[in-house]
Amino acid sequence: MSAFLKYVVQNTYNKYGSFENLVFVVPSVRSSTYLKAHIAELIESPIFSPTILSIEHFIQEISQLNKTSNTELLFRLYSIYLNSELKEKDDFFSFTRWGQTLLSDFDELDRYLIDTKSIFDYLTALNKLNAWGGKDGLTTMVTDYVKFTQTFKYLYDEFTSHLLSTKDSYQGLRYKLAYSKIHSYISQTSKKSHVFVGFNALNKSEEYIVQKILATSTSEIYWDIDSYFLNDPLHDASYFIKRHKKNWPYLSGKKLQGVQSNFLENKNIEIIGIPKNISQAKYIGSLISNIYSSNTQNKPIALVLADETLLPAILNSIPEEVKEINITMGYPLSDTSISNFFTVLIDSYINIINNKWYYKDILRILSNPIAVNLLNKESDFTANIINKILKNNYTYLTPEELRLLTDYDNDNFNLIFPIHKLNSKEFITRSQQIITLLQTSYNQTHQLIELESLQLYHNLFNQLNKYVAEQEYLNELKTLKSILLELIAEEQLNFQGSTTDGLQIMGMLESRTLDFETVIMSSVNEDILPAGKSNNSFIPFDVKKEYNMPTFKDKDAVYTYHFYRLLQRAKDVYLTYNTEPDVLEGGEKSRFIHQLLTDANLKNFVKHKIAVQNSMPNPIEEKTIEKTPKLIDEIKVICSFGLSPTSLTNYIKNPYGFYKKHILKIREQQQVEETIAHNTFGTIIHDVLEALYTPLIGQYLNKTILEQTKTKINSTVQEHFKRTYSDRNVDKGQNFIVLKVITKYIESVIQFEINQIEKHQIKILSLEQELKVILDIPELDYPVNLKGKLDRIDEIDGQLRILDYKTGKVTKSEVEIFSFDELTSDDKKAKAFQLLCYSLLSQNSKPIVSGILPVKNLNLGILSFAKKSNSKPITKDHLITDVVLNEFKSELKRLILEIADPKTPFKEVLL
Repeated sequence: MSAFLKYVVQNTYNKYGSFENLVFVVPSVRSSTYLKAHIAELIESPIFSPTILSIEHFIQEISQLNKTSNTELLFRLYSIYLNSELKEKDDFFSFTRWGQTLLSDFDELDRYLIDTKSIFDYLTALNKLNAWGGKDGLTTMVTDYVKFTQTFKYLYDEFTSHLLSTKDSYQGLRYKLAYSKIHSYISQTSKKSHVFVGFNALNKSEEYIVQKILATSTSEIYWDIDSYFLNDPLHDASYFIKRHKKNWPYLSGKKLQGVQSNFLENKNIEIIGIPKNISQAKYIGSLISNIYSSNTQNKPIALVLADETLLPAILNSIPEEVKEINITMGYPLSDTSISNFFTVLIDSYINIINNKWYYKDILRILSNPIAVNLLNKESDFTANIINKILKNNYTYLTPEELRLLTDYDNDNFNLIFPIHKLNSKEFITRSQQIITLLQTSYNQTHQLIELESLQLYHNLFNQLNKYVAEQEYLNELKTLKSILLELIAEEQLNFQGSTTDGLQIMGMLESRTLDFETVIMSSVNEDILPAGKSNNSFIPFDVKKEYNMPTFKDKDAVYTYHFYRLLQRAKDVYLTYNTEPDVLEGGEKSRFIHQLLTDANLKNFVKHKIAVQNSMPNPIEEKTIEKTPKLIDEIKVICSFGLSPTSLTNYIKNPYGFYKKHILKIREQQQVEETIAHNTFGTIIHDVLEALYTPLIGQYLNKTILEQTKTKINSTVQEHFKRTYSDRNVDKGQNFIVLKVITKYIESVIQFEINQIEKHQIKILSLEQELKVILDIPELDYPVNLKGKLDRIDEIDGQLRILDYKTGKVTKSEVEIFSFDELTSDDKKAKAFQLLCYSLLSQNSKPIVSGILPVKNLNLGILSFAKKSNSKPITKDHLITDVVLNEFKSELKRLILEIADPKTPFKEVLL
């Protein structure tokens, strides 16, 4: 393989005899590094080095303008915006949401030498036309938007004039000024010859500058394109170069230099479909390992990440065989743990309301590894605070309340959790103090990536300090965060490595003019390669077309060129794509893959496969726990202590679940209930009904008493709500609504009771009575107790009745049975099982009625247990007599013997 840059170096040396008076202009800094390496290979003795410039540095040299950071440009544009004639102006935070888009538009207008007065007038007229024609006239929003677009010309003129006066600039302004100063530059460099290398899509400024230099000096241009694409009238890989050939006078009648025919040479192109991004990274790691094991000549390999967010996963998948590696794109600072910590910190400070911290923000900070490192010096300091927040169900805490949760005074805790809400200056000061503490800690443990991240953050906060001192509107944390994120986005951790050897990891643009025999490219999916129809601009598509500005179609052609250029001289190409795309991970496999698969000239070179895991997924197996002697001892303890109706129904539903919950005592992880949970909801209703009815025990209910009880509902509900759920203020938000709902349900229960006593005599005998009864099971040599709490026992027209309050959904079918074996074989009969347990616990010789009061659906009335006949017509017997209880005891005994049986394991029931 003859590399393109090597070919250019050899050709220019043959033509000029030396490099001394040459100026090479290349697409990127990366290209200049490789160009220097090829020159070094060619020469045999010391020489005067040529000038080698990336196009960006070349334009800057002509324009003599300083490169200005994006953040600084936003500040300056905002200052000019504040002086505009608009009556209502956005604050800086709101401005940043659209200011960046306007900056991008200014940049593009200048790079393409657009007449700004003409296009802004056109844009204003178009917006007025779009807004015209409403029957009721223009809305305020439409009128304001038209006025807003009318300021674009003023903002542009004032902004560019200000920048030029200070010799500062954005990229487009440098191009525009370089365009106006090109004649001066040419006269100053008349003894120099320029060599333009490997360009494709040039903006209007670049086209003009390059053509002027080519036309007025002994200079030349080399195109990195294959004849296969150049001779194809439809292929977009040569779209721009064919346009230059047609439109540039300099190229008229001349043969394009640099054109080669390598694409159809023998090569291996493997296209691999892989599900999801992480799998792609792992597959690529395995692929690199295989390549290295067979690459005896140790030639460099290019790993091109079409989606650069894949870098962290790729770095974790690099095999041990790779000894030399170079990462040209750098590791984004925003992806580091340090960045995550400071982002969590500033978000939490912004979320403070009325000097109260939201519990999720506190937990996010305390769970962050950086905070754990700072706070856990002597004990599980952070874990203890988290547990207290969860246990006490705190949703909002004042700084004072938060400090009361600490076991001892911790200076670092006070540093992270200030006593008052911070302004921007105070946040920066505290952040710098935290950085100093972390640097001390990480220096001791030699954590180099963290130390490098901290140094970058230290520099960023120094920069922010300067901005805050200069701009009053940055004093709000919300505004400061928007600037901090802008600054973080521009920073990256730079890696050190061999620039030309080993594994070269790069983005698509960094691959320009570079050639590798082995190329691996990831994420070859639509909306990534090419990038798709994103148009974040105030200038509509049709207006861009009218003024010959680039659209998404031009950008697609740019991606097409870069993709195929990488394949031109490569011998082994591996293209991976995501077979399960989504919004975040691109669309279906790229059109470029379809083109390769359907190109008849490549049919012998291209292979396509879907990578699948070798291992089959493990079938879901039922868990089985054999009963060891130790486990039997635990069962004896539980039986002696007392089996509850709920624990028994849990066993019926899932024996393995019974084992986890009642023997291992595994509970669900405790969480803060921001809005009240179902079980807490039911607890409050039970407690309120107990409090309201307790004074009425032993009395016959009458309307007067119950009406008086109604007046106590509000205060009683509030008391138990605060006691059970939270003692915090609940006069607003969702919990206020829940409070009102509970009150409404209690009122409905009392009214239901009033309606009942119009037809019946009701006397309350006991409430929330805890009972225990010894079961007669002679087969077991240890006692077995049944225990439970009966919500209510009363008499209705002289009939003893047990009532169980239920706040969940209940149906008649759940409390009625045909045969007693249903109770232990069908978990849907759990409520009937419980009602019989309660009847057994009451130990009453008289027949009993046992039923459920469905609090949320009182229209159903009392749902009483019933034994239905098997014959037709079906009859229902609601009385629980000794005969019924004896039948139930037999079934209950069988169930408990099964639980106690050493030979019957606890088996999982898969739902």
